[in-house]
Amino acid sequence: MKSRSAEFRRLWGYSVGFYGVWIAHIGRQTGLFDRLSKGTLSAKDLASSTGLYGPAVQAWASAAESYGFVTKSDGKLELAPQVAELLLDRSHPEYLGGQIAYLALRSLEFGKLAGLFKQGATHPVVSNFEAIEEATHWDHFAFLNAIRRNKSLDLLLRKGCRFLDVGCGTGTLIAKLLNEYPRTNFVGIDASRKAIGQARKLLGAKTFRLMKAEAMAFSNEFDIAYLGESLYSAQNKQKATDNCFRALKKNGIIAVIEGLLPTSEIRADENKLIMGMQLDFALQGHRFLTSKEIQSILKKSGFRSVRLKALGGAVYLITARKQ
Repeated sequence: MKSRSAEFRRLWGYSVGFYGVWIAHIGRQTGLFDRLSKGTLSAKDLASSTGLYGPAVQAWASAAESYGFVTKSDGKLELAPQVAELLLDRSHPEYLGGQIAYLALRSLEFGKLAGLFKQGATHPVVSNFEAIEEATHWDHFAFLNAIRRNKSLDLLLRKGCRFLDVGCGTGTLIAKLLNEYPRTNFVGIDASRKAIGQARKLLGAKTFRLMKAEAMAFSNEFDIAYLGESLYSAQNKQKATDNCFRALKKNGIIAVIEGLLPTSEIRADENKLIMGMQLDFALQGHRFLTSKEIQSILKKSGFRSVRLKALGGAVYLITARKQ
């Protein structure tokens, strides 16, 4: 391999990376990583203890060893350093398990990209909530950490306020927030009947409403409006943020977590993921915004003091205030 050109090695790496995603995803999905986090085992004993098919576990184990997910000594497998933190611990600031699961699960639908290019046929995500939930766990904990570092916001939630989750999905963020801020009243809205159904099973019917952001009619009711990876999917983004502005009380805060397209250095490592994900979003009928576009949308709605904080991987926390 060393004798090959640098360009060959770069392209070869994409093939290796594809299989790396699936090795990691299978390790998480089947519980193989979780079992190894509790102690070392041979591949045979790993298959037996997880109730999985032996030859498949053997193939996975050798691949996982080759890719550095596990190490092997005296015939026993052990998780490599940091694998548990990066792939299993959802609260870890460098957690990547959700992103890897999203890529693996979404890739199952990428065969439909041919239709996008030939006929312009889009394929919205309508049922694969597992992929979406996995990808947004990191967003949730990033938002929670940002709240904890903001003394005034943390105090507001601890005392008890009104919090609107726009595009709440299956309600997992509200469940996390309720655990830490039980005095705050939460309302979640989503356009997906299936997502709202799952959310109501999680926390009850009163907390969640089937509603599009563009159709909200709340007025002067909330202290915080949160849009986590949901503004991009709104058909009318300006209407969505206009409605958030009306829904908030005076001095209310809008908090948006979104992946934003870079306008320079698109070949930088930290920007490659979002540049590639444009194809996934195009297939869904959506596109990423730039920082200038999202600031313009918020300012047109009437928000002031717009601030952007980079969370890593071209994902940003954007906050603004209704004055």
